[in-house]
Amino acid sequence: MQYDRAQLKLSVKAAMRSTRPNPMLMTLLFSVMVSVGTGIVNFVNNLFTGGIGSYSERLAAYVMVGYDMEEAVEQALLDFMSRGPGALMSLMVVGVVVTIVLCLWQGVMGVGYEGYALSMVRGENPDAGKLFCAFPRIGGVLITCVLEGIFIFLWSLPVALVYAVVLVAAIVIAALTESVVLTMLLVLAALAVLVAGMMWVSVRYALVDYVLLDQGLSGMDALRENKRLMQGNIGKAFTLQLSFIGWNLLTFGLCMAGIMALVVPITVQVAYGNVNDIGGMIASAGIGLFVMLIAFIGSAVIGLWMRPYETGAMAKFYEWARGANAPTDPANWNGPTDYTWSTRSTIPGPGPGPTGPIGPKDDPWN
Repeated sequence: MQYDRAQLKLSVKAAMRSTRPNPMLMTLLFSVMVSVGTGIVNFVNNLFTGGIGSYSERLAAYVMVGYDMEEAVEQALLDFMSRGPGALMSLMVVGVVVTIVLCLWQGVMGVGYEGYALSMVRGENPDAGKLFCAFPRIGGVLITCVLEGIFIFLWSLPVALVYAVVLVAAIVIAALTESVVLTMLLVLAALAVLVAGMMWVSVRYALVDYVLLDQGLSGMDALRENKRLMQGNIGKAFTLQLSFIGWNLLTFGLCMAGIMALVVPITVQVAYGNVNDIGGMIASAGIGLFVMLIAFIGSAVIGLWMRPYETGAMAKFYEWARGANAPTDPANWNGPTDYTWSTRSTIPGPGPGPTGPIGPKDDPWN
């Protein structure tokens, strides 16, 4: 059963176009629900803590009103210590509880969104209720997430060790050669190793949530099934996730362009001594704000399109992996035994060539 990344992504796009309600609207609804739930939890936290908030919030508040860092640290500490040891203990307990609740809420909703994406690529036209599909199995989700986090942490240790070795080598070479360029190249290489390594670690467990929702497994059973499905497929999943980097860079570039459109004109006016030109400053700020707003709206729209696209691609990869790794005993298997992609001939594009039908690229840069 041949794997075809381009065809996989094209099939996800086709599923997004045919799904009703539109996946972008469902993604917006999902984001709003997660944000509202997070806001409610933080509001309740402020009620229990008397509105004092966390230490980092108090520290940021003092910095914003003009305190230097040392004074802000001192004032934030005084705020907490003035409440007495009992209040400090209660703040710590409430903080831990709030953190757990937020992680649970956001984690379960995230797994539910993956369930929505799986239903989408199967052509089931999922509604808003599908976003909550993980809540009936919240216990299994929690146990599985904890175990997955432990394994990811353990696999991350050798990645961090390699990163530390390359970083130390960069520092030593910088001290011996005094070459800024070589040092920067080594630091960038170390960072690339860290990012690629962490992606590789996370990809190892990319199908755990789909196993949990689709096959009813949890805990170590879900992790073992994920390992079976990913056997020999980690590289394919890694390149699949990496193939979205163009869209992610485009989103980042739009955000940076918007910020620069606001900052650069004002900085130029200040640098050339035009600070007395109030009208020019206001005009520059107004135009910059407008461009930044357009850029941020553009990046938000791309994000609403990208989330179901990326999540749907991994859901489709799970579908393929189930078929590719089907047990030899049909009596123990209830999944697809002959999973195939849609034929390329049904997709507009160049006709058959010497090596067979060739369709369009999955993304402009691939």
